[in-house]
Amino acid sequence: MSTQRKLAHHSEERIDRLRSVILKSIFIGGMYGALISVPSELLLRWRSPFYRAFGLRIRIFYHTIWIAAAASFRTERAVLEFENVVRREEELRRQQLIEDSVMSGSYTQEQEGVRLPRA
Repeated sequence: MSTQRKLAHHSEERIDRLRSVILKSIFIGGMYGALISVPSELLLRWRSPFYRAFGLRIRIFYHTIWIAAAASFRTERAVLEFENVVRREEELRRQQLIEDSVMSGSYTQEQEGVRLPRA
């Protein structure tokens, strides 16, 4: 047994779930960015002589900014939602552990510092 205990938030299962959430949200956010950048670029090409004067590098940069920004915002939101889910799971696990220890008699209110008046 190693001297350091594996923390719950470092578990392989939780890291794999987080990795999956991040990869999915990057892809979905990139698709949202493409849904914004492609039509807006077509509109700019059609209506703006200034934009038409730009070269290919600027146009690629325009798409990259939209796609990267959308992927970033979507991923940040998904990670925050994942953190909330993990917090809820941990709270439910703690509640279950407390209930199990109360049922087995190994946990009392006196351990919390609560003293009931004796009759």
